[in-house]
Amino acid sequence: MLNRKQVISLSSKKVTIQKGKKKKVSVKNAKGRKIKWSIKKKSIASVKKKGKYAVTITGKKEGKTTLICKVKNGSKWKTLSCKVTVQKKKAENKDNTSLSSTTTSPAGTTAATVSPSASPSPSPTASVSPGNGTDFSPVEYKKAGFESSTDGFESRGGAKLSVVSGGHAGNALSVTGRTDKWHGAALNVTSTIVKGASYKFSAWVKQETGEDKAIKMSIQLTAGSANPTFPEIAQLTCKSGEWTYIEGNYTIPTSFDELIFYLEGPGGTYDFLVDDLTITQTTEGAEIFDPMTLPSLKDAYAGTFERFGNVLSYNTSWNNGYQLQNANTMAFVKKQFNSYTLENEMKPGQLILDWSDTTISVSEAKQLGYVIPENYEESTVVKINFDNLDKILEISNTYGVQMRAHVLMWHQQTATRFFKEGYSKNGAVVTKEVMDARLEFYVKTVMKHVMEKEKSLNGQAGSIVYCWDVTNEYIHRDNEPSDLSWMDVYGDMGLRPTYVKLAYKCAYSMLKEYDLETKIPLFYNDYNEYDCADQIVELIQYINEGEEAKICSGIGMQSHITVSEPTIEKYGTAVDKFLATGLQVQVTELDIGIDEGKTVEDQAERYKAILSLLADKQKNRDQTVNAKGITGVTIWGLYDSLSWRKDNPLLFGTGLDDPKPAFYSVLEAAK
Repeated sequence: MLNRKQVISLSSKKVTIQKGKKKKVSVKNAKGRKIKWSIKKKSIASVKKKGKYAVTITGKKEGKTTLICKVKNGSKWKTLSCKVTVQKKKAENKDNTSLSSTTTSPAGTTAATVSPSASPSPSPTASVSPGNGTDFSPVEYKKAGFESSTDGFESRGGAKLSVVSGGHAGNALSVTGRTDKWHGAALNVTSTIVKGASYKFSAWVKQETGEDKAIKMSIQLTAGSANPTFPEIAQLTCKSGEWTYIEGNYTIPTSFDELIFYLEGPGGTYDFLVDDLTITQTTEGAEIFDPMTLPSLKDAYAGTFERFGNVLSYNTSWNNGYQLQNANTMAFVKKQFNSYTLENEMKPGQLILDWSDTTISVSEAKQLGYVIPENYEESTVVKINFDNLDKILEISNTYGVQMRAHVLMWHQQTATRFFKEGYSKNGAVVTKEVMDARLEFYVKTVMKHVMEKEKSLNGQAGSIVYCWDVTNEYIHRDNEPSDLSWMDVYGDMGLRPTYVKLAYKCAYSMLKEYDLETKIPLFYNDYNEYDCADQIVELIQYINEGEEAKICSGIGMQSHITVSEPTIEKYGTAVDKFLATGLQVQVTELDIGIDEGKTVEDQAERYKAILSLLADKQKNRDQTVNAKGITGVTIWGLYDSLSWRKDNPLLFGTGLDDPKPAFYSVLEAAK
């Protein structure tokens, strides 16, 4: 282990330079080691090597960026960083603000008065002039006197806003017509507030109810795909008929999608007045990183894998899944990926809702386009919920990102009532014959609906969904023994399950009906695949046994792994076994958790090792045995806080503006 005198480090962790000027940064205790230098935002500053262990940074334009130094330390790379602030030349830097709209304050200083209704600054970093630690001078971000307008404030809830006389000084903002305690006056500051900076919020408020009542200042914060949160800035009890001063401080998060400042009366629906409101930035903001400047993963792997994807959701509040509805997120997805998988919204439990007993008659089902097989003898059919799926397909078509359809059959997340008589949770378990007919009805109806929706959107079936997971995790069919599942109907059929084979036969027949059987593969998907590769191969051999073609033509390797397990050799052996079948192989749910004692640098090396192995296997496979080989890799989550795992397994940390070393190592593996 290195002692303190030998620790590899940079000569500076933070540097400030003027535009056109230069500064030297060197790496210490790295003699004889391999070193890589880079700068995140090349438009802000450039970097040039100066000898073996140093670089010269040249300021190009005002702003902030980060110098990255990677040092080979044994078999691993150590990543060091130095924050770089580029300021205007001294002759140009006469004031301390760079907001897009300004007015002159009584003291003669320049203060910002940007309203959200005005054109936003080009980027969040434009909202504040460069500062440097304790040298930062407060900047007046917003001053609202409400003399002739609401100064950008808008109604929150049912409140009515107007300008009235009798303010603390001149006119005031009147908040009336509130029908709930959270109704009030709101100011959307998303586009102009400085991320990571602290602000002081102050105002004079008044209420005239005849009793003491509270006035509260709060934030409505939407971050990532999560539901909004409502952190409090300050709350004060105001005497009736008296103007009362309220103030509080709040530090802006470094990552969010929307931030709204608002005032409310938390004790009821009473009217109140607001005047002389001021918002002042008191500390320097964090460096803002634009994820759209990152290199593209799909472009890096073009020519190696047909698809490089991620997992998305549309409207699942219980797991904060709204990525498909977020335009910024989808712009990022379109740049980075050409494929996505729905995390939950195509699973049987989402299309057949267990909390509802809704059924329709067979004749109604046929009118809706459902496929009712000849052996279907029941008088009713379960109503399939296609509402969200239709919207998802429309979004896919808009952004041009294709989908892995996941999944038609799974022993988990399947409605209990799907296995019960009358599709009722209180019914008895149906017979095998009834279940065979239901399975055929469900598989064919879902596939038909999707392909008809594709045709309605762009005239071509198979244009959005490029492959289907028919069956998920059959090898692990007993891992939820308390849940009602297919085995309660069919029993445990080992590696020759007739109902699984039936599902593939039904799916393949639908592809043939739309002339897609040679264009769209049907996959089997499972986890811990490196421990059960032989069983997976045997199962698929049974599915394809005696059929006119390989009706199961793909193997999905989920790959929920850690830095330590499995070994790279064990994982590679599974890949070899799957490639030897001649079927397409896809890594469908890749995430790599950081287990105890490991670091983000270890995770980065692990991602690089896995992607390098896959790329190498794809490049060097015997194409006479497997023509297509590994056709796709899907990362299972955009960033850690969205992951179903708690061991930070993804390429980004707190948000899309927080790339981890793993992101860059995956790019390196592509080279």
